[in-house]
Amino acid sequence: MDCAKRICGFIFLIAFGVLLTGCGTPQIEQIPPDEIISRSARRMATIKGFEFLIDRSGKSVFLDYNETISFRRAQGQFTAPDRVYSKIRIIAPGIVTEVQITSIGTDQWETNLLTGEWLASDPVYSFNTSRIFDPEIGIPSILAGDLIDLVMIGIEELPETPGKKLYALEASLQGDRASQMTYGMIDADTLKLKIWIAPESFDLYRIILVDPADPGDNEDTLWQIDFWNFDQTFEIEKPLLPNE
Repeated sequence: MDCAKRICGFIFLIAFGVLLTGCGTPQIEQIPPDEIISRSARRMATIKGFEFLIDRSGKSVFLDYNETISFRRAQGQFTAPDRVYSKIRIIAPGIVTEVQITSIGTDQWETNLLTGEWLASDPVYSFNTSRIFDPEIGIPSILAGDLIDLVMIGIEELPETPGKKLYALEASLQGDRASQMTYGMIDADTLKLKIWIAPESFDLYRIILVDPADPGDNEDTLWQIDFWNFDQTFEIEKPLLPNE
């Protein structure tokens, strides 16, 4: 009888341990890749705000039509529907520096390279960060309509968010709208990208986009876009200009 009790108790402990283990490791919902992307696109189109980092490596891309000011990275804040503040790291002849840019809709202001004073953006420079997050022409619309050959490759963590399980997907991108969004800094050719999206919230954590090297070039251009502080809003207003 005692032996039977011990065996029953042992089985109960095993079953209870399995139950606890299952409770401590929530199962991630398995849903089709296109549904993950669709939900993420809708989430991004309606989000209140977030912080972002756009980092580029490889062949130089330029902010001006004369190809003298090269874009390196941008870090900033977005508040819906169309307010963006960012610090842009640029490379110009003889200088590596940062400029600040504030975009509100189609209006944009930037700090002077030399004096740091705020000025209305010169139309000769072609980068308006608010376009990247625009629901009609930016990342939300690209996710919703421009991806092909979409596949789920697994559940992964990013080094910056250890313990955070994310859907990891790969796809090809029809580059026309991405090129328009960045004023030609991204090629209109078909591109490869990888995407990390959070289950349940469907927040977009990272995109890595590979712009293949042109004939004669040795290095692809790599764009990495990260997002965090989802649904935060930020005070983004027109800067004070000289003589105002």
